[in-house]
Parts: sequence; structure tokens; C-alpha cells
Amino acid sequence: MNKNLIQTRKFKYYLKHSISLIIPRLFFRIKMKYELKKINNYNSKYLRSRVNYYNKIVENFQLGEDAVNIDTLFNLQIEKFIDKIFKKKKIKKRTTYFFDLYNYLSYFPSFLKVRFKFGDITENFSKPIIVKSRPINNNTNSVLMKLNKVRHFYFLKDNINFHEKKNKAVWRGNSNNSIARLNFIKNYHNVSIFDVGQHNPKVNKPWFKGYMPISKQLNYKFIFCIEGADTATNIKWVMSSNSLCVMPKPKYETWFMEGKLIKDFHYIEVEDDFSNAERKILFYMKNIDKCLKIIENANCYTEQFKDPKLEKLISLLVLDKFFKKSNQKNGT
Repeated sequence: MNKNLIQTRKFKYYLKHSISLIIPRLFFRIKMKYELKKINNYNSKYLRSRVNYYNKIVENFQLGEDAVNIDTLFNLQIEKFIDKIFKKKKIKKRTTYFFDLYNYLSYFPSFLKVRFKFGDITENFSKPIIVKSRPINNNTNSVLMKLNKVRHFYFLKDNINFHEKKNKAVWRGNSNNSIARLNFIKNYHNVSIFDVGQHNPKVNKPWFKGYMPISKQLNYKFIFCIEGADTATNIKWVMSSNSLCVMPKPKYETWFMEGKLIKDFHYIEVEDDFSNAERKILFYMKNIDKCLKIIENANCYTEQFKDPKLEKLISLLVLDKFFKKSNQKNGT
């Protein structure tokens, strides 16, 4: 995906969600019953497993004073829009988080309250809260929603056969927000079977190699997925491609459920410091059948996220469980 396509995709996203804000919420409330009827179209065990994975809350709880009702959240965001457009005030770039959360909150009564934290989350919480990302371990109070999806959720159709790709591993990215990324490119930018480097920030260093679009990265058999501020953003499109995902064991997860990925089954796992990456990639270069099997497993894993109706239903059920566990709705 080149920069122009990325901008086009973002423009369509913002336009769609901006228009949705002017639709009366009563429309979504009425539509909620129709949406919930879709439960019968899917395997109930699978639905429960995903809902309970994202929302692991077992005991009922009381929301604190930092919770806001849906109506207040909406009004606060509209005020931010007005300040940005008419008063030229700088506001935090959290618009996509609001759009993605409100897209599902609009189906619920506006008096219901939520507790949330936008951004790249790598901490655990003592009380239940809605987030985009969380640590894979000890995360019971972190309720995952599919937030900032225009950036993080992109799958592709890879038309390049694995056998036609370069016998190399590639990585391009930002090293500003990750010591692990910076150490990786410093230590391994000159390995013969690696084409790795940062494209931002621009520095006079040998590991600065400039921007490489996704379309060019797909020419490589192996693509590194390295966690930054939280998860590795590129993992979704890499696992939907005909290239192999190479990464250390993930520490954080999003709606993609990175915690469910199995090493050397869905991806090639390497040490945190990448010290065995060259050796493992050389091994897989000689074992094409193993490569093809991992790619098949990875592609299969990504398929579960490609049904928009299913994704919407699960999102609504995750929130419904949050409202019930916070004693705002009847049910269990």
C-alpha cells in the first residue's frame, strides 16, 4: 500500500464516521435488536470464546467517578471538533479512537457509563477499563475493543507466490518509540540476508534506509514484526500475506488476539534480542514446506477477522457484557 492509497483509505474512514455522527441515535437503538438476532448465524461457542477473551471480567463491579456516560462522551468530542475547526486549538490525535468506540456505543442507551483510556496501552489496571491494547499477562481488567482500526487493521491480497519472493528478511519502521527496534537495526542492518532499517526519524546513520511501501516489502519471503509503543502494527497484513511473520514472543495484544498466536505455527519466533534470527531464517529457507505450512496457518488465523457483521456483533457483545458486569444492565 503506497502513501496515496493510505491517505485515500483514511479519508473514506473519516468521512464515513463523521456522517454517522449526525444520524439520530434512536436509529441505532432500534437497530440493536436486529443486530443481536445475528447471534443465531454464528457458532455460539466461538462467539462466547471471543467475547470472553476480550472482556475477561468475572465479578460485578462499580464504576468510579472517572466514568462518563455515552452522551457526555459524544458532547466532549463534538466540543473538540469545534475547537479544532473554528478555534484552531491543538487537540490530541485520538479521533479514530472515539469514532471506533462510539460506533458501537451508539447502539446503547446514552445514560450508560463507560471507563476508557485511549492510546497505546502497555500497563495493567486495578479497575475495569476499555482499551485498544493491553499486556498479554495479568490483563483481566483491560477490556479490548477494536480501536484505531484504520491504522491497525489492514489485510491484503498478496499476488506474489512465496517461491517468487526474495530470500531475505525485511523491516522498515519508526525507531522513535522503541529501544528494541533501535537496537535491532543498529545490530543487524548489515546482515547479508536482512534488509532492515528505519525510515523515521531521518538520521545520518547506515541503518537509515528510507520509506518502503508495503507493496515492495511483499517481495520478501520474511518480514519482521517488531513491537513499538505497544503491538507490531504490521502483523495483521503480514499474516494475511504470502510472506512469513518473524518476531519475538509478543508482550502486548489488541483485538487481533496476539496472545493466541502459536510460535513456529503462526509465525517464526526469535529471541527478544534477535540473536538467533539469522540462524532460524536460514533454517526456514532450506525448509520450504514448513514455510508454506506456517503461511497457511497464519492466513487461516486472519480469516476470522474479515467478516464485518461478525466483528460488529462481537464488539456489541463485549460492550453489553461490560454494562452488565458494571451493574448498569440486567443479565449476566
